[in-house]
Amino acid sequence: MYKDIKAAVVGSINMDFILKAEKLPEIHENVLGSTYGYANGGKGANQATALARLGAQVKMIGKVADDDNGKSLIANLKANNIDTTCVATDGSQTGLAAILIDGEGRNRIIVYEGANAEIDPKKACEGITTDTELLLIQFETREDVVIECVNKAIEMGITTVIDCGPAKSFSLERMQGATILSPNESETKALTGIYPDTDENILKASEILMERSRAKYIVLKLGERGCTVWDGETIKALPPYKTQVRDTTAAGDCFTGAMALEYVRCGDIYKACELGNKAGAIAVSRVGAQDSMPTIEELDNF
Repeated sequence: MYKDIKAAVVGSINMDFILKAEKLPEIHENVLGSTYGYANGGKGANQATALARLGAQVKMIGKVADDDNGKSLIANLKANNIDTTCVATDGSQTGLAAILIDGEGRNRIIVYEGANAEIDPKKACEGITTDTELLLIQFETREDVVIECVNKAIEMGITTVIDCGPAKSFSLERMQGATILSPNESETKALTGIYPDTDENILKASEILMERSRAKYIVLKLGERGCTVWDGETIKALPPYKTQVRDTTAAGDCFTGAMALEYVRCGDIYKACELGNKAGAIAVSRVGAQDSMPTIEELDNF
């Protein structure tokens, strides 16, 4: 269904260290963990994998180091049929994310940027070419990298989807006219000062985000409440799919990838977000980041 869509993803590539415990520690508290392991991660690589597993032709644009983690991460991207020719390997140290997961599947994450903070914006832009139909980008690289890549894609008329994670202040005014701007709850608070916990706050925050970015659509990811879409005139809520939550890591990345592809395919933001909700529900029912990303067959059968 998406095999003819050519997508470029600019973003982070990390090794994830995942540690689970029934209860996460308070300050100065020690608790016993139940399991730990390593997984391929990084918001950029997660979203590239989400696109590739749904069948798109994906080019990853990012940076790792020439170390064991970097080699392993590139090998995994290639195994998922992702083009890695635009992934630089001369970073100082490959990025790392330490992910703590409690007994209810909720997570807390500490990210060490490493090579992700060393991406050259001009070289990153070179990977956005005339045959690119979709640019998917996040905030887990430097602000100048995001801004230059987004503006190039907008100028070229490419469908441009901005995932506003992780939560931080960002100069949205420096990139005007993206197709979709999509933060989660904490990211919305960081960008607008408003936590989207009520219908009124959802609308206020969405209006601010559109005013600042001039994006065509504002899509707020609201976790267990699903998502909302603001098109400048109407706010619409799309409910989530019910599932057993095991790990919420990368659920937003999975949502964004599926939403972006479906939007490119059909041009209907509501159908796109509905598919994103379905993909996110599958992701939270599994442990890990990229390992939780569904295929198109799994989406069809869910």
